[in-house]
Amino acid sequence: MFLSKYFHAAGFASLVAVAACLPACSSNKDSSASTSNPISDGIARDGMTTTAALNELLGTPPTEWGWAGGAFQTPTDQAVLPASAPYTFTWQADMTSEPNAGDVLDPNKQQGQVFLLVFDTPGTAATASHLLRVFTNLDSYTPDPTAWQTLVGAGDMITLSITTATFENDQLPADGDGGPFAGTSIHFTVQ
Repeated sequence: MFLSKYFHAAGFASLVAVAACLPACSSNKDSSASTSNPISDGIARDGMTTTAALNELLGTPPTEWGWAGGAFQTPTDQAVLPASAPYTFTWQADMTSEPNAGDVLDPNKQQGQVFLLVFDTPGTAATASHLLRVFTNLDSYTPDPTAWQTLVGAGDMITLSITTATFENDQLPADGDGGPFAGTSIHFTVQ
């Protein structure tokens, strides 16, 4: 009886601790936040994404497929963006394979379509260090002030590319229908 009361009290204490964390926790639904990967370090996260899905995406070479990979709606290619305020980048990509109707989807894992945005200048592309990379499940991205200043300070033409993938429970479908697919690229400057 003592043990059952102890476990009941411990379970209640754990529940209280989880409830207290909810308002302060990140918007990323990442239960594997302690999993570090030097390849994914420094990639900004936007929306609801997981580290496991990011690592899976980065470890899988994309197939060049423009319509599945995505195309930018704004800005247009060769645009000159004003440096005065962060710009909102938008894109569209056709949906790739959806989960089967009977599949059990874990709400704590990556589900559906995600995007990897890569901002490069000629200097960063040559060294593969990248100016800025963003992993998101949203179809738009507005840089925070720090990221925007990185783009403003580039001082050169910026190439923005997109890669799209569709996940089920943090995994790309084995049949390859979920990508990743490399989409189109655009070039712009910020002045």
